Amino acid sequence: MADRRPPAAAPLLRAALCLLCCAPAAVRAVPELGLWTQAVDDKSGPLIFRKTMFNSTEIRFSVKSFSCLRPVKFTIEWTLKYHTCHNEYPELEEMSQKHELEEDFCAYLKNINCWTTKNENLDCNSDLQVFPSLNNKELTGIRNASNQEGSMDIVARTQRDGFHIFIVSIKTEKADASWNLNVSLSMMGPHGYISASDWPLMIFYMVMCIVYILYGILWLTWSACYWKDILRIQFWIAAVIFLGMLEKAVFYSEYQNINSTGLSTQGLLIFAELISAVKRTLARLLVIIVSLGYGIVK
Repeated sequence: MADRRPPAAAPLLRAALCLLCCAPAAVRAVPELGLWTQAVDDKSGPLIFRKTMFNSTEIRFSVKSFSCLRPVKFTIEWTLKYHTCHNEYPELEEMSQKHELEEDFCAYLKNINCWTTKNENLDCNSDLQVFPSLNNKELTGIRNASNQEGSMDIVARTQRDGFHIFIVSIKTEKADASWNLNVSLSMMGPHGYISASDWPLMIFYMVMCIVYILYGILWLTWSACYWKDILRIQFWIAAVIFLGMLEKAVFYSEYQNINSTGLSTQGLLIFAELISAVKRTLARLLVIIVSLGYGIVK
């Protein structure tokens, strides 16, 4: 069966499909979290967290629940290290599990762009209802009295944009003491919990969702103008546009969720990736159909 479309329509279709198929795509990975909860006991090594943070990101560390069989005093030390390469110091986590890390973390990290503070003589016993507050007195002193409550548990603040490593070391005066802590760590920057590397991606997905909406409106307008000449392939192109709009909307929702709560929803990411795979498969299939000629393929 011969193709009834005007010859000028084929280049237009090819251009539209190539634009949909080859639109700028971000290198996607699991977004960086902004909130962690973790259990720590007397056999645990230092806690290590990595994140790309904005300047003036506030790092809060607190003990949510605790169990000490007998009274013991804690010394909690935190180290913040800025580094220029994303994959720098990859061995830290393994060394922490094997208890091979040196006590002076900044010395191990070459003492460049590294800050260490500590809280000492923190009492823990069964009579306490709440664990003593952990905060950096230097950072707390910067804020005025009306803002003191909001500065509780702030232990560090970044001084520049970039990659950071945050290490928490919990020690006791008695090496044989038995204890268990459930700790919470949050990193909130000027834009929320989202990391500096994920913030542009959130903006990208928001813009691309708007672009796909405009694509849809434009395609529906063209379809209405040439409704007498519409073939089945035009409906599949509309499906690609709809899937692209849905894909960007779901990714934007995931990044917005991380920015608001600090936590990632794995199901949302999997759903977005599935939509993306279906959209790309369909778009490339349509490019092949248009390149070969709709009449031949049919």
